[in-house]
Amino acid sequence: MKDRQSDFHQLHFDSIQALRGITALFIVLEHIRFLNCGAFGVDIFFCISGFMIMFSTQRDASFFLRKRLIRILPLYYLMTIGTFLLLVLFPGMFAQTKADPVFLIKSLLFIPFDIGGGVLQPLMRIGWTVNCEIFFYFLFSAALRFSHRFRGLISGSLLLIIVAAASLLPDPPAFLAFYGNPVMLEFLYGMAAYYAARQLYRLYLDDALPGFRKPAAKQKSPGAGFFLSLALLLLCFACLVAAKPSVNILGFRRPLVWGIPAFLIVMCAFLLGLALPKIPRQLVRLGDASFSLYLMHYYPVMFLDRIAFDFSACTPISLFGAVTAVCISILLALISREIMEKRFSGWLRNRYIFSKSS
Repeated sequence: MKDRQSDFHQLHFDSIQALRGITALFIVLEHIRFLNCGAFGVDIFFCISGFMIMFSTQRDASFFLRKRLIRILPLYYLMTIGTFLLLVLFPGMFAQTKADPVFLIKSLLFIPFDIGGGVLQPLMRIGWTVNCEIFFYFLFSAALRFSHRFRGLISGSLLLIIVAAASLLPDPPAFLAFYGNPVMLEFLYGMAAYYAARQLYRLYLDDALPGFRKPAAKQKSPGAGFFLSLALLLLCFACLVAAKPSVNILGFRRPLVWGIPAFLIVMCAFLLGLALPKIPRQLVRLGDASFSLYLMHYYPVMFLDRIAFDFSACTPISLFGAVTAVCISILLALISREIMEKRFSGWLRNRYIFSKSS
């Protein structure tokens, strides 16, 4: 049993990394107004986060929080400060907020506040998901201090308590209302996906997973499990895209209507990784840059919408503009990945993690 767990934790989840890239593209499409079809990408990201945090801390949980902050903060802070400067220089670009230094400080410290119209978001609006991720990391780090073995159970219980408190209080404070949003429960789906995937991998090694071949017995032609997983994956994506114009996701509806399909999509991606000997490198590379793509795409899309193209309706011009926006966003993300995530964050890791552990 120990050897099988060791095998599982030596896997490289290229299929899930590719899913990150595809999901980030859906979020780009969400902000192209005439498409508006990818908000559920956030739910998939949260599921993937819960899965990968459980996986990565199984073998090595040292410096967990420091590693995550070094991974997240540099680009998030750069984009948040850049947003503040845009507000100072071009206030007319933003309809809902203003260049308030207090807003900047609260955004940098992940303190929820009313950005305008009763909306609790940071200065960089799409950064609300980063706030949720950071809060989950702090909870998970606290759970690790109590018990490595029960880290999932403890952090999940804390999330449940916070969400329950936010829903039961008649007028919760901004901090609790924001971090007690039911969407936070989707991190639990990701942790559940980790345990499910670990069990499926044991069946896979025992040749007891129908339609899937063990590594040594793989052939070029995929088995029935591949086609079933792919069909379910495409069905979930199709349902999410089709339901978007008519579904108003609020409160506890979101973890049910979007969260459960997100869980199934992550599981299908894992199974496809077992069925396929190799995932296309371009998709894996896009997944590597998915965090940068998520944070950097909004302003190029908004700029092209207002200045060069009109994304309010589907026309030949707007379609060309959408392709242009996606290409520019991917290019900027790849550059950001190289400079901010690999070089700068790599320098921080060498200075504040590897130097401490040596």
